[in-house]
Amino acid sequence: MPLLYLTAALLTLGGIDTPPSASGRAVRAAVAPVIDGADTDAVWRDAPVMGGFRQFSPAEDGPTDFATEARAAYDDRYLYVFVRALDPHPDSLIALMSRRDERTASDWLKVVVDSYHDRRTGLQFMVNPAGVKRDASIYSDHIEDMTWDGVWDVATRVDSAGWTAEFRLPFSQMRFNDRDEHTFGFGIWRDIARRNQRDSWPVYRMSRQAFASQLGELSGIRGIGKARRLELLPYVVETNAPVPREGGWTREARHAAGLDVKAGIGSNLTLDATVNPDFGQVEADPAILNLTAFELRLDERRPFFQEGVGLFKCGPCEGTFYTRRIGRTPQLRSSAADPAFTSILAAGKLTGRLANGIQVGLVEAITAREVGAKGTTIEPRTNYLVARLVREFRAGKSQLGTQFTSMQRELDDATEPVLRRSAVAGVLQGYHRFGPGRYELQAYIAVNRVEGSASSIALTQLGSVHYYQRPDIGVRYDPTRTALGGTTMSATFKKLSGGLRWELNTRRATSGLELNDMGFVPTVNDMHLREQVTYLSRKPGRWYRQMNAVATHETHWTVSDGLPAGMTGMLHWSASLPNYYGIALTVDLAGLANSHCVACTRGGPAVRQSPRATYRFNMSGDARRMLEPSVDVRTGTGDGGRSWWRSAGGTVRARLASRTALEIGVNHENRVENAQWVGNYGALLSDTMHFTFGRLSQQTSSLTLRGNFTATPRLTFQLYGQPFISTGAFAQWREIADSKAADYAARYRTYRPGASLGGFRVRQFNSNAVMRWEYRPASTLFLVWQQGRAMNGSHEASHLPAHDFRDLYRAHPDNTLLVKIAYWFNP
Repeated sequence: MPLLYLTAALLTLGGIDTPPSASGRAVRAAVAPVIDGADTDAVWRDAPVMGGFRQFSPAEDGPTDFATEARAAYDDRYLYVFVRALDPHPDSLIALMSRRDERTASDWLKVVVDSYHDRRTGLQFMVNPAGVKRDASIYSDHIEDMTWDGVWDVATRVDSAGWTAEFRLPFSQMRFNDRDEHTFGFGIWRDIARRNQRDSWPVYRMSRQAFASQLGELSGIRGIGKARRLELLPYVVETNAPVPREGGWTREARHAAGLDVKAGIGSNLTLDATVNPDFGQVEADPAILNLTAFELRLDERRPFFQEGVGLFKCGPCEGTFYTRRIGRTPQLRSSAADPAFTSILAAGKLTGRLANGIQVGLVEAITAREVGAKGTTIEPRTNYLVARLVREFRAGKSQLGTQFTSMQRELDDATEPVLRRSAVAGVLQGYHRFGPGRYELQAYIAVNRVEGSASSIALTQLGSVHYYQRPDIGVRYDPTRTALGGTTMSATFKKLSGGLRWELNTRRATSGLELNDMGFVPTVNDMHLREQVTYLSRKPGRWYRQMNAVATHETHWTVSDGLPAGMTGMLHWSASLPNYYGIALTVDLAGLANSHCVACTRGGPAVRQSPRATYRFNMSGDARRMLEPSVDVRTGTGDGGRSWWRSAGGTVRARLASRTALEIGVNHENRVENAQWVGNYGALLSDTMHFTFGRLSQQTSSLTLRGNFTATPRLTFQLYGQPFISTGAFAQWREIADSKAADYAARYRTYRPGASLGGFRVRQFNSNAVMRWEYRPASTLFLVWQQGRAMNGSHEASHLPAHDFRDLYRAHPDNTLLVKIAYWFNP
């Protein structure tokens, strides 16, 4: 309730809403123009010109080198936009072929439409002279969601005056209120690749943390009514994959069919539903060896969960909903013969805006019960539900929102002792911009509760998120509990615009908080204070085109006992040079002052940390050239010089022809961690427990290959491959002696003198090849071949990447062939 009262009070504060800086008018087309990139249709002679473009990069509000003009028209079904990009040297245009939605160093034209005219959301439609299309959505005024894919048409043409683009944008892809006359937010952007220059109408200012609210207006759109929005995408999938069997391997053919539905409910709401969805990924997750106590967060790559996620992101509280929980790797998976992912039986998503301005979002999904090779359940049937309501005020300058999440599992005898039965959480969040629009105050509060058997809640308390068994935690471990709950709250105050910006943030999460059934929140029992200052250049200097600098300081304490849990600092500087290269320098500092690590002993006492420093240099090449190099070099030390790390990586992107691109990246790291956790030995929750560490010498090498060939903008071929090698050897087995000693040497003592700790050897190879053919709008044929290999060992040997890469090809290959065909209907 305090947050609600605070937000209500803030809504009474004044704030100036910056008016649109430019306006244009669309004319009704008596005859629809032919989409051919030419302005010979009668409607283009009648439509008024929108001109007066201004440069926004590298100079903000600077003059443009070449003029650009735009016109707009409409009929009952489409918005038409014609853009002429004048250029005295059209032979110098850069028009690279690529697959859809890949941004290359080409000339580009972009149309931006805010059909709600709420100055918070919008759609972007982009094309280069070769006809390659890109699209994206905008939410929260300035955040771009590049995963949105619309169905629209465009044609381009290069002539003696420059180049043109003619867009046909269906109203069925937009959302708008039901009224007789509409005014849309509207903007045009142009990229001139050979000069690395960007122009816009109206002027766009990078010094403001805003995008949709800087758009102009497009008026004159009358009588378009309610667009009928119904899209059906049935598909069939044929898969041939290896299946491990006792004593060898066999192959199995699998057949599947599914249906995606997108239906408009009125003009403001959209329902997305999928039955037996195919969530195959074009590119596999990168190989990672995780030696920390915490789970790693992976990017979402599945289109159903990528598209339209903006509504479900509420700034710093977005960790309360992590879409990769749905269809996750089975939690009790113990063998390569077990299913790698949980099947999603059906999922639905309802998003949009009610007549009173409230934004609505609802996601529900049901996943299947997965059975392992031993015949027992490794992931139970589960229902996931997320509901979100958002109300904005003062043209988006203030917001109040709430979110509710629920997870329910159908447990059996195998899963009830180890998995939680249910989890619910509620979030209340809001923000207020003032000053006018230069400052923002945002805050949220979340509460949660999980329930299950006593043994499952006991495992939750002992897990890496909570570590209730820590002797110095100040919270009692209770093995009889059947529920656990907690709260988290956060507040942020920041300056949004101008060359000099700053941000203050604080967060508090109690020890019982458990959001990881639906979200991703690995840090609880924590309170932190974070300060950040950022400088952004607005005009090019003598030796740079753009420049920025960032300084950050962060301090943590445990909530339960007030123990200093970490102090870090970061200094970053980067610049774009006149030769279009980029450079960056970063210094990361950790273990400052009296810092302690509460997770390093995996449930033992907190360990005092010695200072650590990492220094990083990055260089990126000119993306306009045939060869674009990039370099990443890091070095650092810690624990008084006892720990150190060095890594170097580089990538070369080669544009072999306008249709063909190749990227090769290599990386090698040599790391010594003097206090790497090895294991805990003894009786749990007793004073006989030994918390042991060792000196780990580790080397990691990887090679990444990506290739792209674009036959046409609708027919593309992709290749991805990554061998990954990591070897490590442990020495100097020690245990905790005095975990909080100021003297590093006094924190540890020898454990089991003369015993060998051994090491590890991890070798993996992941690859796939994809052919994608869009044989008609939004209808696709995919042909995918995937291969994976793995050779892992528990003992260390010499790190010989060339030898290890060759050995990988002796491992049994996991070859999978997949064919998927989908046909898009718009009845």
